[in-house]
Amino acid sequence: RRGHGRCFVTTCAAGPGGRVPTLHVGVVGYGLVGKELVAQILGNAAKLEAELGVRVEVAAVARSNSMALLPPGADSALKGGAWPAGEVPADLGKLTDHVLAAAAASGGRAIMVDNTASDTPPEHYAAWLAAGADVATPNKRAGSGPYKRYEQIRAAAKKGGSRFLCEATVGAGLPIVGPLQGLLRAGDEVRKVEGIFSGTLSYIFNTWKPGMKFSEVVEDAKNKGFTEPDPRDDLSGTDVARKVTILAREMGLKVELDDVPVRSLVPEALQKWQPPAGQKLGDAFVKELAAYDSEMDALISEAEAAGEVLRFVGSVDVGAGAVAVKLGRFPKDHPFAGTQFADNIVAFDTKWYTPRPLVVQGPGAGAAVTAAGIFGNVLEVMNGMKRAQ
Repeated sequence: RRGHGRCFVTTCAAGPGGRVPTLHVGVVGYGLVGKELVAQILGNAAKLEAELGVRVEVAAVARSNSMALLPPGADSALKGGAWPAGEVPADLGKLTDHVLAAAAASGGRAIMVDNTASDTPPEHYAAWLAAGADVATPNKRAGSGPYKRYEQIRAAAKKGGSRFLCEATVGAGLPIVGPLQGLLRAGDEVRKVEGIFSGTLSYIFNTWKPGMKFSEVVEDAKNKGFTEPDPRDDLSGTDVARKVTILAREMGLKVELDDVPVRSLVPEALQKWQPPAGQKLGDAFVKELAAYDSEMDALISEAEAAGEVLRFVGSVDVGAGAVAVKLGRFPKDHPFAGTQFADNIVAFDTKWYTPRPLVVQGPGAGAAVTAAGIFGNVLEVMNGMKRAQ
């Protein structure tokens, strides 16, 4: 059974009494991405209503400890990233009930957006979907978490006539999941997907050249804000492993995250290391990493001597049923060798796209592009609601 199935979203005409069909959005996570998403919704709502005949409005927003449940037509209170008056303690159950009730009252639909990186909201996805609410998220926990839960989420979407939309989980706003789904639905045979899925590691390997110390390049990335506060979170490759797990499941492979072999860039001696008291973890880690520069120098020197570059990639080989995250060597005329700055790039090797693969490349991180990826999923649902003209 293929894991890429998506449920049909009913196209609906004008609601009861000729009312405009309305998509009611519940936003869980109101940080940089959440605020940017709300700004994009508010900034485009009038234009979209004129174009599609569908209204979109934010019905509720939640942050870690509090939430605001908005009455119909009151989402202007969120303009400019503001937090509306009348907050109450966060309760995802009550937030869900509020958004579903708004949709029921208007004759429209509900969509829940999870902007967190937490494992708590994904525990609610199945209930949301079974109740008929669509789910859109950049949170990788559901798509790469326990396979049993993943199957329950898919089954709930089928039961509820709803959709689990996860474009932003792999490439933020870069279209990766959507094109893959399109190829599969159209009958193409996707043989292999390989790519650079980490903006941080893309920047590091695009910057690092023979003669440069690897630890200094990591420090540069840290100072520019590309890495997590603990650079090991990026160098471990776990985030890339989550992304290839998501893609593997889209292609029908029953993969658990722990099944993915990962070539960590964190030396074994530093994997559980902790900084001395009073020192900043990131700064102290880079100093410790310098002791391993010679090992990394040998790798890049060997690649250079062979006319190749090093790139940190994730891959899914469908025929072999193999998933991997590794440090690979590529010829200098390979698409992966031509990446710039912090680009993500993905190559789809398929029956139709051969001998040269379909390549998607561009920025794969940042609040604006991540929110745009989520907003694209919101637009998919709105298009399904489009009123007959």
